[in-house]
Amino acid sequence: MTSTRRCAAVAAGAALWLLLTAAMSSEAPQSEPRAPLKSAGCTRAGRSGEFTLSTTDGQARTRTYLVHLPADYSATRPYSLVFVFHGANGSAAQSRSWALQQAGTAARDAIVIFPNGINFQSDGVGWDDRSNGYDLPFFDHMLKDLEADYCVDETRVFAAGFSWGGDFAVALACNRGDVLAGVAINSATDEFKDKANYLTYQDLPCPTRKAPPLRFEHAASGDGQYPAPYFATTSRLLQSLNSCSSATKSAPAAAGESCVTYQGCKSEYVECAFDAHLGHVLPPNWARDTWSFFASR
Repeated sequence: MTSTRRCAAVAAGAALWLLLTAAMSSEAPQSEPRAPLKSAGCTRAGRSGEFTLSTTDGQARTRTYLVHLPADYSATRPYSLVFVFHGANGSAAQSRSWALQQAGTAARDAIVIFPNGINFQSDGVGWDDRSNGYDLPFFDHMLKDLEADYCVDETRVFAAGFSWGGDFAVALACNRGDVLAGVAINSATDEFKDKANYLTYQDLPCPTRKAPPLRFEHAASGDGQYPAPYFATTSRLLQSLNSCSSATKSAPAAAGESCVTYQGCKSEYVECAFDAHLGHVLPPNWARDTWSFFASR
């Protein structure tokens, strides 16, 4: 074979290999979505709408929570389960008003729970976010009851919270990360003995064996409740919880926000900052963005 033909044959072979590789790539099976793990409640008769249920907390007190089921709820289909924790002196009515249950596909794909806090010491209505406090058992009891009575995908349990509710969401990530598929935290940061040192977080060392994906959202330069350095300390805690490196990359953000995704993490960590002029509040697109984060898990 002449040199010219040999080159032509090699070129033709290379072209054929590229075509075959492209064809194989286009036909390669995509990764399958995670199979749902149906709870015991998937064998029970269904109901729909909103209603209040009760259970006990870690001090055997009766506690209440609002349940929102999709309008077409079916006991044969496993749903995501989302807990939303209100802020200081709030209630289930407050957290319900944030409308996570209506965001995107949550209206059909999620059972959304709005627990009621109670008075904590002299600080008003809120949450006991200590590892040995009474509200972690409250969460455990709600989860157990809901999985027993409703059709829940046990691989898709989520938690979200604002302000004091966000502090409790951090406590859940630290203490119950094994059962959570994602946690969204907004404007939270007051559980450090030294506000500049994340290692003084009250629940360290976190007992959870697996940290869940985290989304932390806050005002860019602090708000009326917390100065920016406090949010920076919370960010360092969450980075540590998910074993992140310091490298970051830009992440999709809503108008008026700036988001980064940290690299080298065992579980995803996204941090978003919004316009500080909004103050100590949820940003306008909180429900949509939070559900989008959960839905992508």
